[in-house]
Amino acid sequence: MHKYLFYDTIRLNRSAGGVLNVADLLLKRMQLCKGDRIQPVSELHPRLFGAARRLKISRFLVEILIYNYHRLRSLFTGEQVFSLFPNYFLPFTLFGRHRDSIVIVHDLQYKVYPEYFSRTKRLWLDWCLWRDAHSQADVVFISRSSQHDFERHFKRCEHATVIFNPVDATRAPAAAGAAAGGRYLIASYHYYPHKNFIGTLKLFERMKHAGLVDWLDITGNGAAEVKRMADAMGPEISSCVRHRGLVPRKELTQLYCGAAAFISLSAFEGFNLSAAEAATLGVPLLLSDIPVHRELFGGYAFFVGSEHCDLDELSQYLANHREMQPAWLHAETCAPGTVARRYLTLKREAVALAGAVQ
Repeated sequence: MHKYLFYDTIRLNRSAGGVLNVADLLLKRMQLCKGDRIQPVSELHPRLFGAARRLKISRFLVEILIYNYHRLRSLFTGEQVFSLFPNYFLPFTLFGRHRDSIVIVHDLQYKVYPEYFSRTKRLWLDWCLWRDAHSQADVVFISRSSQHDFERHFKRCEHATVIFNPVDATRAPAAAGAAAGGRYLIASYHYYPHKNFIGTLKLFERMKHAGLVDWLDITGNGAAEVKRMADAMGPEISSCVRHRGLVPRKELTQLYCGAAAFISLSAFEGFNLSAAEAATLGVPLLLSDIPVHRELFGGYAFFVGSEHCDLDELSQYLANHREMQPAWLHAETCAPGTVARRYLTLKREAVALAGAVQ
């Protein structure tokens, strides 16, 4: 049995968004795996965690304190403890180069869209990722595309692994097509500039005029921004865009299952969890033609190279999908239990190798 400390200190960062959701799901599924002990640091050090939340202490400082405490403790007790950091940062320490650690690198969005990050934040991220690259930690990338982005800017990591994000999606007993009202596209993600909502609206406009869909349903944050863009396209389109805001998981699943297709024309992604959720449920995908979408959804999705894509081909794709009902190739790979076991295997293999060398 191995002991893991899961640094759920990311909860202290209220703007963590999708990364926090992935971390929560990974923690829960790792705790369900037999043979190892996984403990979140928020439960192991509740007073420190509570004080950090009240006093708004940086999660990075909390991680430094906790990590070095347990490193010192292990030197005296001889107990082997592994640490998992779910979002790019390895704490500063005088005790080695984090060979006892796993750190997840989600994407390098700040390199693609530097204008949305302050100079201080960019320098901080550069330094943190440089440290990841020069550490002995197991550095996990959520896609090969994300790993390639990383290696264009930093050195190849000594212990690099690609593990796709866990995708928790189970089809509801009944779809919600009738409840939602008519044929609709579903875009289930928050508003960010790289999500390319204007491209989504333009393709929806063409599909509506061609009689392929009636509505565009959007969930998440950013209703005001999307409304401004939709209004600029005129009442014929803006009246058919329904921004539902934040919806419960059960309702979101029903929206997926009742949709004519899921649409995401992002200019950049590290993984695209929403698309993976839709694909797991068997929903057709209309996706931008970017490397990570090809990596994850090649052979399943319809790729939109520009807003002037061939609507006849798109219509044929939707008809074929309804008839064939293909399964997404990576559904089992991204099952939460499978992903959790892969993380635990990283350190089992390292311990076994160390024993063989001795």
